[in-house]
Amino acid sequence: MEGNDDSTSKWTLPEPLVFDGMALPSFPPLHKDARKRFEDIKNLECRKDDVILVTYPKSGTHWAWEITSMLLKQKAEYAKEPKECFFLEALPDLSVVQNMPSPRPLNTHLPYRWLPIRHIQNGGKIVHVLRNPKDVCVSMYHHFKTTMSFGKLRDFGTFFDKLFLNPKAHIMDGWFKFEKDFEQAAREDKLGAILTLHYESLKKNPIQEIHRLAEFLNVKLTEEDIAEISDKCSFQKLRLANDSIKDHSWISGDMPDKVREHELLTKKMFRKDCVLLTSPFYARLSLSSTGIIGDWKNHFTVAMNEEFDAVYKEEMKDSNIHVQFE
Repeated sequence: MEGNDDSTSKWTLPEPLVFDGMALPSFPPLHKDARKRFEDIKNLECRKDDVILVTYPKSGTHWAWEITSMLLKQKAEYAKEPKECFFLEALPDLSVVQNMPSPRPLNTHLPYRWLPIRHIQNGGKIVHVLRNPKDVCVSMYHHFKTTMSFGKLRDFGTFFDKLFLNPKAHIMDGWFKFEKDFEQAAREDKLGAILTLHYESLKKNPIQEIHRLAEFLNVKLTEEDIAEISDKCSFQKLRLANDSIKDHSWISGDMPDKVREHELLTKKMFRKDCVLLTSPFYARLSLSSTGIIGDWKNHFTVAMNEEFDAVYKEEMKDSNIHVQFE
């Protein structure tokens, strides 16, 4: 159990980048003009066969994106480009997506209200991954501890109290609002355009869940194809593909010095639930698909768990979201 051994020490948060009430990650396009990037995404010209993967940070984005990409290509073949080439809020120039071949597997951490409006109006496919917020909290802690996006985190307890459960922090809208807004959007979806995958179900029953995703995407594959996609998207094989297949040459040589330092620091670091990748925007990107279910038990004290459960009960009292905590 990782204790709260330094919670009494002084710790102040650096001034966060805030837009629309949200604390945002330190992507250059957002630092330059967050409003413009958000509005450009909302007004993005979409194609009828675009698929947008939407996740709260640390919910298995890389994993789900790779599976989705393989399904859209209808074969178990890794995309040469990394997920970040299709990551809407971090791309240096959004116009590059116009040159991408269809079908485009776009991805974002933006809340539902900022998704491309034409994509929604036209019934474009949206794949949403929901993960146990306790495990999200743990994964996010390790992410921010490495990147120091919110200062030097001394312990998990400090992060838990001052950031994740702090109602004034609102990291990407906060898990509760992000997921409740998506729940409402799915409830109002009359076109069958939204599919929610549970991280834990995908982990426990990958073949079954990949079948469900394929059906949603109107992709017809054999049992052998689905099994091969599941196998190629295992942690070890995704890590190998990242090292040997992915083309990271698009990484800009003039990325901010602070980000470059973090990349050099984290390039070969591995945690039991993730592989660390490099990119010009994320100092630490993880294939959180490899995350074990229930890792929160190795970090939460009894008191933290009781506090979280009380907050969860209040925040989700009007929600029908079923979270798999085990």
